[in-house]
Amino acid sequence: MYKAFLSALIFLISGFSFAAEKSSLPALPPAVSIFQLDNGMQVLLIENPALPMVGVNVVVKVGSAYESFASSGMSHMLEHLLFNGTTSRTQKELYDDVDRIGGYNNANTDRYYTNYMMVTPADQIKTGMEIQADMLFHSTLPEEKFDKEKGIVLEEIAKSLADPREQQERNTISILYQGHALSLPTLGTYATIEGMKRDDVYSFYKNNYVPNNMILSVIGNFDSAKMRGWIEEIYGKVAPGVVKREQSEELKTGFDTNGLKTPQSGYAYYRFYDGKNIRLQLLFPLPSSFNEAHYDLMDVILKKANEDWESALKKQFSEQIQSLQASTRVSPLRSYIELSCLVDPNADINAITDFLDKKLRSFKFSLSQEALIAEINKKRTAFLRNIEKPHMFGIYNAHKFAVNGIEAVLRSYDKSGYLKAAKELSDFSETRAPVVIVQKPEKRTGGKKQQEVVTKYFPAKNGTADIIAVQNPASNLLAIHFLVKHKAYYESQFGKDAAKVLHECIKIRLMSDENQKISNRFGLTYVVNDNPFIPMDDIYLHPDFGYIRVEGLADEMPEAIAFLTEQLNGFVPSEEEFTRAQNKLRRFAPMMMGGKKVKKQFQKTYKAIVYEDSPYQSAGELTYDNLVAFARAYFQPSNMIISVVSPTDVEKTAAFFSNFAGGTEINEPVYRLTLKKPQEPVTKDENGGGEQAYLFWGFVRDIDPQDKPALTALSRVLADRIVFDIREKQGMAYRMSAGIEIKDKRALFYVNMGTRPQNADKLIPQYPKFFKESYIADLSAEELEKTINMYLGRMMFRRLSSINRAYYLGHSLYFHNDIFYDKKFLDALKEVDVDAVKAAARKYLKADNPVLVVFR
Repeated sequence: MYKAFLSALIFLISGFSFAAEKSSLPALPPAVSIFQLDNGMQVLLIENPALPMVGVNVVVKVGSAYESFASSGMSHMLEHLLFNGTTSRTQKELYDDVDRIGGYNNANTDRYYTNYMMVTPADQIKTGMEIQADMLFHSTLPEEKFDKEKGIVLEEIAKSLADPREQQERNTISILYQGHALSLPTLGTYATIEGMKRDDVYSFYKNNYVPNNMILSVIGNFDSAKMRGWIEEIYGKVAPGVVKREQSEELKTGFDTNGLKTPQSGYAYYRFYDGKNIRLQLLFPLPSSFNEAHYDLMDVILKKANEDWESALKKQFSEQIQSLQASTRVSPLRSYIELSCLVDPNADINAITDFLDKKLRSFKFSLSQEALIAEINKKRTAFLRNIEKPHMFGIYNAHKFAVNGIEAVLRSYDKSGYLKAAKELSDFSETRAPVVIVQKPEKRTGGKKQQEVVTKYFPAKNGTADIIAVQNPASNLLAIHFLVKHKAYYESQFGKDAAKVLHECIKIRLMSDENQKISNRFGLTYVVNDNPFIPMDDIYLHPDFGYIRVEGLADEMPEAIAFLTEQLNGFVPSEEEFTRAQNKLRRFAPMMMGGKKVKKQFQKTYKAIVYEDSPYQSAGELTYDNLVAFARAYFQPSNMIISVVSPTDVEKTAAFFSNFAGGTEINEPVYRLTLKKPQEPVTKDENGGGEQAYLFWGFVRDIDPQDKPALTALSRVLADRIVFDIREKQGMAYRMSAGIEIKDKRALFYVNMGTRPQNADKLIPQYPKFFKESYIADLSAEELEKTINMYLGRMMFRRLSSINRAYYLGHSLYFHNDIFYDKKFLDALKEVDVDAVKAAARKYLKADNPVLVVFR
């Protein structure tokens, strides 16, 4: 039944060889295969037997690039509707079936694709695939659910329009891709979603959701022969179809460039957005012959040049410049070099434009062979990371799959392509004038046996760090997590944000030209601070510890660790590093302002009511001398917990850090954010203005810490029911949270959400009923099992990567003095029954002195 062809991936990797290296880079794992079903569906399999889970991604080659003004947002709307029921499952049965197997079922829509991901424990993946195929090919798009999904998508659009960056992006694509569907937002618009008809979406579904318009990838712990049989059985029996692409004279779609209008160069396009500063964009067209290798290498070159250009800009234009970002903007239709500059309202736009134009025109895009090797090593490390996260391989490669097929993924690792691209870039110079866009603030009112994994704790002694070593023989990835303790205490002594600045100084040192050469040898990458543009990244943050996350190749592990410990032990930042770090961190501040001011004020208001103030008050603004003193006290091995995951024996791993010593452990308690109990009801109702209202309702209760597993289960039941009611039944929210937040001996019972202002008065009276014992009186053992398994599946999901497993081990030791606390708690959660949950509800669901905060 299969039209199999050879997996070239192995040979592409194993064939890498460089004159500067003594040996070639290792090959990818051998269990890689590619084939095509008789119905046209293409399939990529990558086995990784060390993983406890399997991820299946199906890329459907339809997205906003195939829409029109009338159908704008239909691909994304359809993605939502596929979770509402099939010919054999209701919406609830779909959710329950996934939760019952501890699975994660999600989707995302982009310009050229809609991607569906299903991740389950390895022994449940066949069931997960059956559920996924049922959704893909047998969804009913029920009429009674259609208006509800419209409401959810409208909330999503409202949320996106509250973000200044989304407003800027919409402005940009409307100029660059005028005359083509790429100029339309993927979410659609208020008008298109409100006017959308169910039957039109159903026709769109039947036209595009056919197997010959799909690419499937499977990553994780499975047997390839058995997996092939399942794929044929589950996906292969569906008949192919003829995909008819929508076309019009007004708006071309897909890869058709005939109607694509070329933006005028030497002319400024003015647009407006809800923000604080002016964003100046210069977009220089790139040759159509360039491919991914050119863009990857060009981004490396531009990143290196960016700092020099920014410094020159600031020197030339003094107080007018806040930041510069140089990068490529890539599209199958037309790609650009983008110089994006954040400037003050009084900036001389013409002079800055001329300055940047001359800089780029005289710039040489040359790259050394050493940098080429470094870039390929980074790709290899990224590949190893991605196959530890079954869902992420499909997500990262979805665009390549959709635009150029599986072969594009294979070509992305081809050394010869990068060598050729580097040669062509060395001869390339930009000669065409840029497209100029000026975005101004808008004034507004208002099967296989896994190899054994060994974990061991080595307590600190004689000034060394606590070491937690994990041996995972199945992966050649080296992951090291440095948890630096007592951040709140030390910052109160030496200065505000001292840890953030110090960690940035460390990265600057590690990324120096000399150190980068060594890092490239080991394939090392570093994360030293939270990315403020990724909200979910906040799960790794805490006011009382800092972190350094290192990932790389374990080929030369002793040498890699020796390099790291030499750089980190006794680290003292230079004044230049201090200045550069502060400048970088300051650049983030204006980018985080603008349309989110109301939300930030809302968060500040309710948090001040339900959380205790920190006992550690800031020592004031940070100086260089204070940072040096802070580093000598805070950044010492004796103040660290180091968690390492690698293929190396745990005793050897610990020995690699034997000389990493210094400092003295302090007798300071671990600081935890604590809840406070209001002594009377609190209501704050403010006028925020804008597209979204923000609502918080909740109350704080004292709890017995022994009840934490039962309260966690109760929290998940409440969250599922409340969110399903408000989001799925009423369509009054796109994203919201509800449940119970447990902090030591207290718990916060709450609802926290954004909605359109007209919904606020409908929602507020509903909140108290959600937190009564009677609300879960009908809780069944089946619902509880489904809810707990869903939560455990998500927790397993967070612990997939080696670096995250290292994080949770260190976190457990620091906060609970037991490296296995995290695992023990999840095991205890598995044992919670209905009686325990109902007992917790009876004990704690009493809304004493509730807090209501509304910004509308």
